[in-house]
Amino acid sequence: MKGIESIVGAYLALILIIGAVLGLHIWSRHSILYLKENVSTASTRFQYILYPPILTLKYVNNSTLLLTIYPRIPVYVKEIILRDLEGALLHYKYLDIFANSSYSVELPIVNKPFHILLVSSDGVIYYYNPREDPGLATAPDYLRSKGYVDSELIEYLSGNNNSNSTYNSELTSLPSYGYKLHAGSINTNVYNQPGFKEFLFLLGPVDCNRVRWDAYGGPYWDMVCNCNMSNRYHWITYGLYGKITTDPYPPRPTTGEYFYFVQNESLLIIGRDLTWNNNYYQVYRFLKYTGNGPVEFNVTVKVRGYYYIDSSQQPLTLNFIPVVYIYNSDTSPLTPVSLGRGSSDTFKLWLKRTPLELSYVSTSSVSFWSKTYTIVISPREIGTTSAIILIGLELVNVSGIAGYIEIDIQI
Repeated sequence: MKGIESIVGAYLALILIIGAVLGLHIWSRHSILYLKENVSTASTRFQYILYPPILTLKYVNNSTLLLTIYPRIPVYVKEIILRDLEGALLHYKYLDIFANSSYSVELPIVNKPFHILLVSSDGVIYYYNPREDPGLATAPDYLRSKGYVDSELIEYLSGNNNSNSTYNSELTSLPSYGYKLHAGSINTNVYNQPGFKEFLFLLGPVDCNRVRWDAYGGPYWDMVCNCNMSNRYHWITYGLYGKITTDPYPPRPTTGEYFYFVQNESLLIIGRDLTWNNNYYQVYRFLKYTGNGPVEFNVTVKVRGYYYIDSSQQPLTLNFIPVVYIYNSDTSPLTPVSLGRGSSDTFKLWLKRTPLELSYVSTSSVSFWSKTYTIVISPREIGTTSAIILIGLELVNVSGIAGYIEIDIQI
């Protein structure tokens, strides 16, 4: 009997141990999932805190305050609250809007000093601060330093000091530069690996050739990169046939075939010799910004890819991201847009990079994919009053076929 009792006891002990281990495993999985959710939420909140929207206030119609929101990253605005300096609620407005570009909302004028609070869907609260309002850059310091809105500030706004939003800012297109074109390649074996496309399109290009050069004799394979660029393929185009900045010069197009590239007005056609040897492209147009306040403008991006079978156009499959880069105003137009390692001035880092989509876009059609974007540039978000702006596409031809890629960026 003692032997049987020992066996039964051992089984019971084993069952208890297995149950405890299983419970611990389930608890750990729930804990990891809970931790991931909290880390993701915290990361999102931190991003919204790090890049608060620009808030500017105007006096309109001789009776109303107009609050304009210029998001530096897209933000989901849940509500706007007005409170007096003791925290009492004066006004509440439920918005429930996704602000991807500028958004304006009218606010009442109250008879006591008050704070303006903008509340995001993630619970992040943004306060309107006169000192950070670009429209009040020339206002007296005693007004800008208050940190709240009162009758003195409203009186200043009503004096047409900023009621027409006339900032001393200028945005100039630089059509004489034409298009900035880089051609390179992507490792097709890793392109479809999880996370690679997000790394390439959302975080930006990192030049593997530059990484290898800067790590010559070292373990460059441990350094992060996602595209191969070549000094031979950095061009600025203008005119009908374009101009290459390095050899070889492209042959003159004959019989309608473009071997390298051609620019015709606002249309850039990338020809077979580049689509045959390369599958990654960076194409941009230039603008110059100077000023002390935000400017808003629209950009229309069009793109398509095709090849011929028996004189019939067949579509290429293209993945791409529309993007805006901001560089210092003294940056040469020949500077490649790629992250560099080391001290080379040829590869200069940007001040700011903004994808215009939340994920990469894919198209497979002989018709143009087209979309118009509203873009806001502000000195507060770039830390300077003069900058070179590049607007365009970063694109991968995933078809494995040579053809023609047409890009039209209208500013």
